[in-house]
Amino acid sequence: MKRDVIAKRIKEARENRELSQQELANLMGWKSHTSIVAIENATQDIKTWELLKFAEILKVSPESLYSEESILKSTKATVLWRQIPDNSTLLLQEESNITQHIEDYQLLENLMNTSSTSTFKPLPIENCNADLINPKWANIVAEKISRDLQLGDYPGAILAKRLEEDFGVLIITRPLEEGSAACYRKNDKSIIVINQNEAPWRQVFSIAHELFHLITWNQPFIDTLRKDKKLFNKNEKTAEAFAAALLMPQRMITLDIQENKLTYPFIVTLARKYNVSTTAFLYRLNYLNIIHTESVQKTLSDKDFIKIDRSTFKEAIQTTSPFGNRFIRLAYLAYEKGLLSQARLAQMLCIKLRDVTRYLSEKGLCLTHDKEIKANNT
Repeated sequence: MKRDVIAKRIKEARENRELSQQELANLMGWKSHTSIVAIENATQDIKTWELLKFAEILKVSPESLYSEESILKSTKATVLWRQIPDNSTLLLQEESNITQHIEDYQLLENLMNTSSTSTFKPLPIENCNADLINPKWANIVAEKISRDLQLGDYPGAILAKRLEEDFGVLIITRPLEEGSAACYRKNDKSIIVINQNEAPWRQVFSIAHELFHLITWNQPFIDTLRKDKKLFNKNEKTAEAFAAALLMPQRMITLDIQENKLTYPFIVTLARKYNVSTTAFLYRLNYLNIIHTESVQKTLSDKDFIKIDRSTFKEAIQTTSPFGNRFIRLAYLAYEKGLLSQARLAQMLCIKLRDVTRYLSEKGLCLTHDKEIKANNT
């Protein structure tokens, strides 16, 4: 392998990923950036395992690192984080994982010969700027999007499936820190990242929240948000208002509560019906002027209410379908057809090899070992 060519390609790929030499060294597991400097200056040889690790971290093929052709293609995603991790290395790793997940998703579609994104409906785009964003506007947009996406009376029950199956949105569940979530949209790619450690109803709300960012995605506006903290916070509050209005339509709430007393069990039951937290449901009632702010705060701090609310957690969690179903199903089917090894399947699902059977079982799937029912000859 030509040392000077590899040096040039690694530097190109690093800069394309917007990594400093020290950040790349950290991801390689090296304390100092000295070796990175030497490698990029073509004064240090690189071992085969190092080349493979560089390729994995930089999200390029190993062969591209010793190719005479430049690999300069800007593929770095502009990820909009709800709460950016303080640890820059962790942030880079999470964004690298997002990129890898997208690539795995595309690979699975190719392996399974599924129709490409051309068969998906285009996700709507709503004009958004600093002058527009406020809760009232968000409620109007939510009603429109609910109709466009055909979400029905209780959107929380079908929102994730509709986005995945009809609009090609990739929903990724990962163990994120600080309850964060993120989204990304570019051309025909739209992804939502949610925290797998959160309760299902919080995950549903996060999907609706990130959907707001996807439908209002405008790169210049996103760039402004990342620089203006005040505007960023205002946009986040608007996204929260949109999510609440989308998941809890005013017309349905009016129908559900008419002539009913707002008892604690009734409130909890309705919150589960809408697939939202009781906190979100109570504040939605407050926004609709059905109850006062003081009533919300008093209810949420009442031990009796908390006890009733928590008593429903186990059943609600057990009856909630996992998110990211399309990706999991494609990976499973590719393995069953012999197109993926079990080790590669585990890697795609971000689990240990020994946990594959258990993980799939929890998702309602099982390894069949190629058992089949023979069809009648016609």
